[in-house]
Amino acid sequence: MMNKMIKKGDTFEINIDSLAYGGEGIGRLDGMTVFVPDSVTGDKLKIEIVSAKKNYARGIIKEIIEPSQYRIKPLCSLSKVCGGCQWLYVDYQEQLRAKKKIVEDSLKKIAHVDIPVFDVIPSDYQLEYRCKIQFPVQQTKVSKRILAGYYKKATHEIVNIKYCPIQPEIINGITQFIREKAQELNLTAYSENTRKGLIRHLVYRYSQYDKNLLLIIVINSQEIPDKLNQLCKIVMNEYKELAGILVNFNTSGTNVIMSNKTELVCGSDYIEENLEGKVFKVSASSFFQVNPAVAVKIFNEVHKIVQKKMEKPTILDVYAGVGTFSIWLKDLASKITAIEENPHAVSDAKENIKLNKSANDVDIEMIEGNADEVLQTLVNNNRTFDITVLDPPRKGCSSAAIDLVARLTGKYIIYVSCNPATLARDIKLLMESGFIPEFAQPIDMFCHTYHIESIVVLKKQ
Repeated sequence: MMNKMIKKGDTFEINIDSLAYGGEGIGRLDGMTVFVPDSVTGDKLKIEIVSAKKNYARGIIKEIIEPSQYRIKPLCSLSKVCGGCQWLYVDYQEQLRAKKKIVEDSLKKIAHVDIPVFDVIPSDYQLEYRCKIQFPVQQTKVSKRILAGYYKKATHEIVNIKYCPIQPEIINGITQFIREKAQELNLTAYSENTRKGLIRHLVYRYSQYDKNLLLIIVINSQEIPDKLNQLCKIVMNEYKELAGILVNFNTSGTNVIMSNKTELVCGSDYIEENLEGKVFKVSASSFFQVNPAVAVKIFNEVHKIVQKKMEKPTILDVYAGVGTFSIWLKDLASKITAIEENPHAVSDAKENIKLNKSANDVDIEMIEGNADEVLQTLVNNNRTFDITVLDPPRKGCSSAAIDLVARLTGKYIIYVSCNPATLARDIKLLMESGFIPEFAQPIDMFCHTYHIESIVVLKKQ
């Protein structure tokens, strides 16, 4: 067999058959799976093997013998080194096909279920769509130049981005201005190796509605130095688009970007997003979808599903964030109970419920607390709900949460996920608890990356 002979340094010709979750192309050498970064379905390549395991290998492109019809010229000159996007060189329609297959494969291989997976609902805008940006900050050793951008692929070395096509143009300008002014003020950047230096991250929250934004400067300190305070005021005065600047204090030695401690320095501590007439207050530490225009499509899909399934259901909204699903579904429900752990998001959610109040509103009960603990309390109190909406973080739900949700839900679970693998894992557990998945609807929240949002509807047996 060929795979017994494959070793590091070998070169082969290979055809790329598909794209994987993670962004790499997949080809096969006599049955052995080979992952090749920067490749496209349909490419014929000459590759060099850089690592070989028992069942798979990894290669790098040495030559594109015949480019795929789906290979396009990327809009960004840094696309080969920057880890921010993986598929800028892939035709958008092929990205959508690849993402659909990723969802199908995850459900079949992990959940062992074969259900209809509909075509991916596309994003109307594939550029300047990203409304939350997190740039790590570093400093060169000799010139002490401040760097800010995304990490290079598979490293913690920064690509010093001056232009990024997937984020609002204004952020490119502000970031460059901060680099220059921080250096003039002799401010330092954090080093992961020494754990010294001040500025760790620049985090932006942008409103597609009014084009205002928040800047959060994450620092390796528990107090704001005078020079940083000076920098904040200079930046705030320079850019009228800034609603406010905040400082987050993070002295941990981990890769966690923000701590729970944030202080307002200038302006406002929140922005507002307006989605189809619904107003959402979003503060610095609250979760909100990175692509609001596509978030609307997700909310409308879930609204349509609930409308078809039941009249005036009781709804449980788990991992509720700033209340988006609860507010979107309130016209259909008889009562909504929402659970959220982040106190900042809970505060925003309560404000958003007031901002969107109408004459015939149903009661939205907002509960602050850990999802597992609150779900257990609801079970102990013999609460039940017709429909549960689950929108967990990328890691998915805990096994305890899955069990409790299954016990609390009488009719349907609508699972919204940004990770096909944890989605499939959790669906398998829900099936063991008596729920049958009906269909999956992928939606492209993250253009030019391998990430994909999915909605799966499950019915209780």
